[in-house]
Amino acid sequence: MQANSFELSEQERNELAPNGSMLAGIAVGPAASAVWCVRDAAGGEPRGVTVTLAREIARRCLLPLQLVEFASSGDIVANAGDGSWTLSFVPIDDERRRLVAVGSNYYLGVSTYLTRADEFRSVVDVDTSGVRVAGIAGTATFRSAQKSLHRTSIEAIVSLDEAVARFRNREIDALALGKESILSLLADFKDCRAVEGHFHEAGTAVVVPKSHAHALAAATRMIEVMKAGGTIRRVFDENQMPHAAVAP
Repeated sequence: MQANSFELSEQERNELAPNGSMLAGIAVGPAASAVWCVRDAAGGEPRGVTVTLAREIARRCLLPLQLVEFASSGDIVANAGDGSWTLSFVPIDDERRRLVAVGSNYYLGVSTYLTRADEFRSVVDVDTSGVRVAGIAGTATFRSAQKSLHRTSIEAIVSLDEAVARFRNREIDALALGKESILSLLADFKDCRAVEGHFHEAGTAVVVPKSHAHALAAATRMIEVMKAGGTIRRVFDENQMPHAAVAP
């Protein structure tokens, strides 16, 4: 390991900041989580765990930062090859490992369903014929829910904003999401719950475009140092996620 883990080699700098600025891909929506950012009520700027992480990495690397907004983590991964971002943070499954280079996990989480409190108790109850289930297209949570459902099917919705609006309008009975996202939404859905159990369990990791081996080495090095030094824990706490589990 380098004496300063955030000191970049020329190759690492060229891949993380090809035009002088680090391009951090972030998912922006109405729910906050280890991946999702929300908009600040006052100025409309995105804020959340991944924004704080990106700023901390850029600060320690002495790099300008540009935040690049996407509709979901699936949208981030789908654009991994077009040069729009150079570093991001997404939940990982086998499908995504084919499309992006995956560094260290910084969060361990589960996915379950947002439902109305009087309708379902567990993930098993949701898997019933006629139940209208939806999830965010292209996400690891959506793919896991799709595999786990045998008596009903799941509809793919492009954005979290649309999915939440349709759930609010009772066009959806159960919305598949990471549990942290559900917990952040419950303040606006007093009569709702995260059902018991989960259908998906996975790490959320720092990622870079597939061919960027030097950027991958740098990002992995940085996340490991930030975990060991308590920075990841602090970032979760600062973003009102004291119950979030930092990956070992």
